[in-house]
Amino acid sequence: MDAATVADPRAAHLLGLWSRLSAQHVTLGAGCGCGVGGVSVSLQDFELDIADYLWAESERLGVAEVEAFLLARGPIAEQQRPVQDLLERLEAEEADATVADWLLTRLTRTLESFSKLHGPAASNG
Repeated sequence: MDAATVADPRAAHLLGLWSRLSAQHVTLGAGCGCGVGGVSVSLQDFELDIADYLWAESERLGVAEVEAFLLARGPIAEQQRPVQDLLERLEAEEADATVADWLLTRLTRTLESFSKLHGPAASNG
């Protein structure tokens, strides 16, 4: 690990959260007012949307180093599991501290928000 790379415990936490949340399915539509009638989805169904959001936000804000990190594996639309891969790369400390902080801050908000809305009914584990 070089001086520009730093271990961040948020990466391991988010990777675990992603694994738990993406393994479960939630039903949308029952009382949510979104107009979707009882469709079952998982967090993985939104994986490209989440990665696309991060890419668009980095591009909009002119954060070229984040954009380059996100696109290092090719265009977002062609990446197989972009969020899973991104979290694994962050946990492996492949990003410098600035890029990791930028991404982890946004991923924390996104995944914890999803968890609060659609997480396990019983939070015993």
